[in-house]
Amino acid sequence: MRKLLPVLLIAAALLAAWWFWPRSGGAGAVEFTTQAVDRGDITRIVSSVGSVRALNTVEVGSQLSGQVIELVADFNTPVEAGDLLARLDPQTFERRVQEAEADLAVTRANVSIQAASIEKARANLVNARAEFERQQALVERGSVSASALDNAQAAFLSAQADLSIAEAQYQNALATVQQREASLEAARIDLERTEIRAPIDGVVINRDVDIGSTVAASFQAPVLFAIAQDLTEIQIEASVDEADIGSVRQGASAEFTVDAFPGETFEAEVGQVRLAPNEEQNVVTYTVVINASNPDRRLLPGMTASIDIVTGRRGDALRASNAAVRFRPPEDLMPETPGESDARGGAGRGNPGEAMAQMLAEAGVDEATRQAAGEELREGFRGMIGLFQSGADRETIGERVRGMTREVLVRNLTPEQLDRVEALQREREATRAGTVYTVNDDDTLTAHAVRLGISDDRYTEIVSGDVEPGMDLVTRVRITDPDE
Repeated sequence: MRKLLPVLLIAAALLAAWWFWPRSGGAGAVEFTTQAVDRGDITRIVSSVGSVRALNTVEVGSQLSGQVIELVADFNTPVEAGDLLARLDPQTFERRVQEAEADLAVTRANVSIQAASIEKARANLVNARAEFERQQALVERGSVSASALDNAQAAFLSAQADLSIAEAQYQNALATVQQREASLEAARIDLERTEIRAPIDGVVINRDVDIGSTVAASFQAPVLFAIAQDLTEIQIEASVDEADIGSVRQGASAEFTVDAFPGETFEAEVGQVRLAPNEEQNVVTYTVVINASNPDRRLLPGMTASIDIVTGRRGDALRASNAAVRFRPPEDLMPETPGESDARGGAGRGNPGEAMAQMLAEAGVDEATRQAAGEELREGFRGMIGLFQSGADRETIGERVRGMTREVLVRNLTPEQLDRVEALQREREATRAGTVYTVNDDDTLTAHAVRLGISDDRYTEIVSGDVEPGMDLVTRVRITDPDE
């Protein structure tokens, strides 16, 4: 230890001398990392996950209570609409049918009885009428007393009432027949429902009963089978974050993978973007239905799918690396940044008048028309000063500005010019401003204003700007210590 102590002291002294020795004030060397601009394909995607489902899954239940005495279908059984799946014990329902048939026979017999009663009442009425008429004639000749006529008249009126009663009872008997027929039909329907049949063509994917099981349908129909319709076509319900849902459109192409077939990609298409939001723990998502073909039925319901929805695609696009687009130089190397209007087709967002003038020029509008439209726009903006100062929300202000701008353009442009300007506006809304940097021979930087389009995980599209294929863009800068 005593021998090592002098060595340690010398080392400590050297380290302290190096640390406190005054540094040179010269600038360090600057090292740039660049990547060339090229042309290629860019595909923008939104990723999500979801479960494979059949296009239509029907749960088959029972409207009746009873014991299962027969099972015809099992898991994976292909069925057609109307095929027998299972049968409940029909004895109770057969007895109800027999009882209803007997009740119907009794009521039909009662109809015959009531019909006979009508005939009897009619005969009594005929006899009572004749007796009444005879008594009238005898009274006129003075052969009988008036009381005899009164009795005959009462008997005649009673016979009329008896006929009316008989006819009403006959109608009641006919109505009872209809009631009993309906009861018989209901009993037969219940008997038919003891046979559980498939409502659609498909495949049985679930069975919840066995022979001997008791089905209780007191409050709701119990589910006995689940049938998936036509597994040659499937759908996936994916949850897409609210930040990405704006770029997802119906009909967009998609692709997905499942763990059951690693390395294999399946093609699909967006079939529906549902409007109802799903909120969970302050995270809002939307359900996107993905449709896909499954001709060999390899994809099974319930499989978890990893989905990539294509929200934008450019072929042979001018592209720069994402690192170059994100790069920002340190303050001491920051060059003078050109205005966004220096990029072709990219008038500055901070100057709406300049942006509109640029688009009108690109749309082929002559200078006189541009000046007239510009003056009207300036007058319109001056008229909205009160709205701007009122503290109105940005959406309201934006709607008023867009409406006023369109009115001015409609008054000053031809329909063809208006279409071109609106197309340029849509193109501009789909892009954003950006700045990329190149290195000069003296190790200084030059800034290039560009308009950026869609991006993927590696590249960003350059829509416009003074950037060409092969140009090296800075992705990283490193300033080394001069004493290193």
